[in-house]
Amino acid sequence: MSEPPVSEVVRQNSEYWERLAPHRHGEPVEFFLGGGSALTDDELAAVGDVRGRRVLQLACSVGDEALTFAQLGADVTAVDIAPSHLATGRAKAEALGLELTFVLQDMMTLDSEITGFDVIYISWGGLCWVPTLTEWTRSVAGRLNPGGVLVISEHHPLWEILTVRGANELSVSGDYFGVDRDGYADPLKAPEITRTLGTPDVPHRSFVWSLSSIVTAVLTAGLTVRSLQEFPVQEMYPGLGEQAMSIPATYLLTASDGGRHA
Repeated sequence: MSEPPVSEVVRQNSEYWERLAPHRHGEPVEFFLGGGSALTDDELAAVGDVRGRRVLQLACSVGDEALTFAQLGADVTAVDIAPSHLATGRAKAEALGLELTFVLQDMMTLDSEITGFDVIYISWGGLCWVPTLTEWTRSVAGRLNPGGVLVISEHHPLWEILTVRGANELSVSGDYFGVDRDGYADPLKAPEITRTLGTPDVPHRSFVWSLSSIVTAVLTAGLTVRSLQEFPVQEMYPGLGEQAMSIPATYLLTASDGGRHA
């Protein structure tokens, strides 16, 4: 059977996420009013001071990280393919008195005017919906200002293909080198909301990008890798115990536009 074109994959994934989006609310407004941050300390250190800088968040979901960037003084644009996600983000921004631009678009085919950013950020569970990685990194690179930085904070691809079978016991449930996948052999790799609602009965396709493919795509786009960190997260390997702290669960990559500015 022939593979569907990228545009059809995006359309299907958009419908899949729109089925889930009304049930995803993210952090409550009170979380932000109380000084809460949707960004980790490592992410904040990687991004640096964003006051007065233009920030683009791709695959923003309900916009929690975008709201944090705005609270820190950034000029924020947030993009997602699910209208209900964006509606939730706009409602929270209004309640917080924050001005953000939420845009309904596919991050693979952004309008030409969505450009000129100092920071482009994509968070956990975003990159796995990119069907053509090199095309994506080239598009991102072309939207960065001189000295701008791309920040990818993601589930580790090793976590994506490992399943906990018991204490100190893992099995391989995916293909690290296989790239695309239909559905999830391990339900813990699916969006968290599906554990409550079930998986929408619509076609959808996600992707497992190895670290080597990510770094290669970033370099091919003319960006310079500044840092690559890997982190253990015990809760992401439930039932594995302390051994979970010996394997990666997430990673954080930063890259600049060729180092044109220090």
